[in-house]
Amino acid sequence: MTRKYVITSIKNRKTFDAGSKAKNDDRLILEDRGYTPLDIPNSSSRIQKLFQGIWKIKKLIKVHPAEQYVIQYPLYSIFIIENVIKNIRKYTPNAQVILLIHDIEALRLRVDDTKYIRKEMDVFNSVDSIIVHTDNMKKKLTKMGVTTKMVVQGLFDYLNPQRMYTNVKQIGKISYAGNLQKSAFLKKINLERTHLEVFGTPRPTTDLGKNVEYQGAYPADELPKYLNADYGLVWDGTSLESSEGVFGDYTKYNSPHKASLYISSGLPVIVWKKAGIASIIEKNNLGLVVDNIEDLDEIVSDVTEEAYITMKKSVIEYGKCIREGKILMSVLSNGGK
Repeated sequence: MTRKYVITSIKNRKTFDAGSKAKNDDRLILEDRGYTPLDIPNSSSRIQKLFQGIWKIKKLIKVHPAEQYVIQYPLYSIFIIENVIKNIRKYTPNAQVILLIHDIEALRLRVDDTKYIRKEMDVFNSVDSIIVHTDNMKKKLTKMGVTTKMVVQGLFDYLNPQRMYTNVKQIGKISYAGNLQKSAFLKKINLERTHLEVFGTPRPTTDLGKNVEYQGAYPADELPKYLNADYGLVWDGTSLESSEGVFGDYTKYNSPHKASLYISSGLPVIVWKKAGIASIIEKNNLGLVVDNIEDLDEIVSDVTEEAYITMKKSVIEYGKCIREGKILMSVLSNGGK
């Protein structure tokens, strides 16, 4: 029997932040398919990180040899991931090492840090294959010097315990969920006929735009219960004209987890036309791809009843796959060859 492990950095605290939801779900999906979890506790102490990176990880890998390791990237530091890979190569040199990408700091918060970027690209080139989010991410990493085989995942799976919202009658409501520190555009948007419900943290301290209402924060598994809207909005940054700024630019490459949240909940999505997932949304009829959201009222009112019903059917079918973890296993079978 092939021994397979999934390596994940684990936070020890529960929050309303969905930041660890994607990794936790993927860990559960892989465990259900025969992978054994190898968890690395996330430490904030520099000394503990050093001790863990040098000794604990060495022991962990040495006593858990396998034919395949799936590493949920990032672990909480470049130092840790380097030591994980180094010890795998030392103790199980024939093992296949696959990176399952969740975030890449070289494309997000460290875009000007050449030393960090070089280290991150070296990590990518030290494994056997990488599961990336989108075609745009794959192309960008290739330009940055990554030569390792890359397989595109597309949308993330989302284990969703709540009932899917299957209503096909448009009610003039849109949901937005996420880190509200990255969502300054919410202060600028003004709606006349559409109501935008906002979920997440931190609680807004200034007024939101017209017809934009804060609805609170909920744990990731509970949140879908409250997403009873026509669409889920996927947007980041400061502008209504484009998804710009540090986090907005990142959407050109990544697959936002909120898109999977919406689709697994039965909501078509609204995304920027330059977003990395735009082609996936268009190809599978999972929502609307737009230039900007200045005229959000007109964008949604232009969708005919027939078109919405067809779109909704596509979302429900795709959402079932996301709920069952089928996307990850499909792409892993490709990336694992």
